[in-house]
Parts: sequence; structure tokens; C-alpha cells
Amino acid sequence: MLTDELGDYMRFTFKGTAISIIGTIGVRQGLIEFLLDGGDERLDRGWPKLVCDEVIFEATDLPYGEHQLFASLTEKGINPNTGEKDGVFSVQWIM
Repeated sequence: MLTDELGDYMRFTFKGTAISIIGTIGVRQGLIEFLLDGGDERLDRGWPKLVCDEVIFEATDLPYGEHQLFASLTEKGINPNTGEKDGVFSVQWIM
């Protein structure tokens, strides 16, 4: 998944005890809000250089069962190279 539109989101249901979202951090990475079963976590993925294959969200030791994850690009981050608001939401894979 790759988007630069504020409010774009992904939502899915999974069954299990853990989940990891693998994506990128770096220049042009935005603020992402993750909601797992209604909880709330914000992640600023801004970093001076692009790094792929990073765990950008992880939940372990969940009670076995069905869970729902929602993630949305909620704010553009500050591009450290330009000082301007900029950002994308990119997910490489889900484990």
C-alpha cells in the first residue's frame, strides 16, 4: 500500500495472537494512526534517510481470537531536507 492522501486508510480483520506491519521510515514519511481493537497509537516515521523493511507497528501477546486493525495517514510529517510538510503511508507487508 502506498498513498500520500490524508485520510486514506487500510482496515482488516485477522485471527491470531500477534501482528507486525512492515514498511518504510525516512524522508517523506507521514504520521500514521494505528487502532488495534479500538486502541490508539500514533507513529511519526520521519527519519533523515529512507530505510525499508522496518517494523512500523507490532502487537504481540494478544488473546487468541479475531482482531481488527485500522491504520490511516493522519498528518504529513516534516521533511528534514526541505523543512516542508510532506508524507506518505507505505506498507511493504503484514505478518
